[in-house]
Amino acid sequence: MLARDLNGEYLSLGKYITGRRLFSKFDDRRRTRVVDMAKTRKRLRRLVTLSNRPLIVDTHHPEGIITNKMVTFIFVLRCNPVILMRRLRRKKWSSEKVRENVMAETLDSCYIHARSYYSNRKVAQLDTSHSSVKRSIKTAESILSGGEAPILKINWLRTLENDASFSNFLG
Repeated sequence: MLARDLNGEYLSLGKYITGRRLFSKFDDRRRTRVVDMAKTRKRLRRLVTLSNRPLIVDTHHPEGIITNKMVTFIFVLRCNPVILMRRLRRKKWSSEKVRENVMAETLDSCYIHARSYYSNRKVAQLDTSHSSVKRSIKTAESILSGGEAPILKINWLRTLENDASFSNFLG
């Protein structure tokens, strides 16, 4: 939706990598492909250079693939881990993938990586736990047009301290 509203192009990095076979091997234990970072970065750089429209890249971990020079802004979509767990289970994700993603969210993994790789002024968190897609898009568009990024102090560990459903998931 953001790409459409900005008259840009949308790219799912995972599908792009899979479709162009930009992976070096398959990790059987995690049931996922291992990205060939150099090939992917080279292809993506070419794509960004040739495009005359904004490119919205959908990915969990852009660092190492999408260079700081290629980035205008990074939006890290956040979600309460209990809600995220329900969403991923509804999508029939494997227990291991659900656990991995919920743990990454709980520990702020994507946000921390984005802030350490890109400049802090290029990264904002958007809490999607109870926000509609339209509301998140409006916030992103406001930030991209020069508005202030909301300063969110997300601490899922504190939020989840007494949540039985989360404790059950861990145990």
